[in-house]
Amino acid sequence: MKLKWTMAIVVVVFFVAGCSGMQDKKAVSEQPKIIEDNEQGKTGGEPEKPADDTQKPDVQPGKTTDSQGKPNNQEETIHQTIKIQDESIVKETPIINIIYPQIEGMKDKNAQAKINDILKKEANSADESQMTNEDPSAPSSFYSRYKISFQNDHLINFVYDQYYYLSGAAHGMPKKVPILVDLDNGRIVEPNELFNGSPQTMQIISELVLKQDVLHTLEAMGEFKQISSDDLKQVYLTKEGLMIYFMPYEYASFAEGTVLYHLSFSDIQSVLNAAFFKSHGINILKPNDATIIYVSEGYHFSVPKEWMDRLIFERGEYSEKNQWLSAINVYDQSADKPLLFSFHMYEKQKWTTLHPGAEVKLAEANDIIYSYSIAPNAKNNLQVNDFIKNVLPKIMKTFQVD
Repeated sequence: MKLKWTMAIVVVVFFVAGCSGMQDKKAVSEQPKIIEDNEQGKTGGEPEKPADDTQKPDVQPGKTTDSQGKPNNQEETIHQTIKIQDESIVKETPIINIIYPQIEGMKDKNAQAKINDILKKEANSADESQMTNEDPSAPSSFYSRYKISFQNDHLINFVYDQYYYLSGAAHGMPKKVPILVDLDNGRIVEPNELFNGSPQTMQIISELVLKQDVLHTLEAMGEFKQISSDDLKQVYLTKEGLMIYFMPYEYASFAEGTVLYHLSFSDIQSVLNAAFFKSHGINILKPNDATIIYVSEGYHFSVPKEWMDRLIFERGEYSEKNQWLSAINVYDQSADKPLLFSFHMYEKQKWTTLHPGAEVKLAEANDIIYSYSIAPNAKNNLQVNDFIKNVLPKIMKTFQVD
């Protein structure tokens, strides 16, 4: 628990630090990197955990992003040159730092104006009347960034990552605001339009969430049984499916942050609105042979589905004696439960003191090294040797810092 609270504090510090240098008005880089379920990147926004400086946008004033799009089911092809322009709102008292997108290039200018008004309004949702400086050393603040989780010729899914702190409070609160824009029809798509109304929707999604909850994150607030109908509003598109998220205290503790679970199209196609996805150029029938696991430390990876029931995931017990900040150990679900491998997070200074070859580096962000190590005796165990040789490399190729 000490580690989780330490991580929560670090997150807030990096979020504030990351925003301090922002200019009054910025534009996205020339080509946005679309956030996919297994890919990093963003435009104008921050990742799930704002501590990741490597994920900050390469923003250059006066530049825009071009994306060719065309309405669906038209007898004549009509091209739209869609541009995403960054705008910002910056105030010193109270502290407000916001970057939000504005769409340019839609044929229907009235629809474009309405959508842009919504994009601005949702970004600037802080109630300034409550943002006092009760504690001068910790003044009230509001930060908002966005990313693009999905984009094709017909749809753009913006996701706002916000952090709101009221002076005198024990801690601030994060918030996500997904906004799905239909470029063909010039409107905002409501979350319920993605589903077909099947009475099995909540049950099917709940079962998938539980299967992905390998670290038992949802048990912190009591036994998790099923999502609610309101939870179906907390979704956004990725290239391979829908992301569903739960805010702190909903099912997990504050220290866990916002928890994420990825719902592959192939796993939930029976409850999706097939006509909507087909008309917007998305194939929900494409099979997917891996399950994406998101962990609250701020990274994710994919595991082949045939191995999900054969692995056990456990967090390493934090101790001052450990050199790592965090450890997730992965075991084979056999009688003797052999350790297969471990994910680790190290402070960069600690990493340099490790014996060369003891760990394999996966990524680096904010002076944190992400790595993994194979259990010393794993290769000698015939029962798990196939996993180490053939499956583990596939998992590591999918590793991404959020």
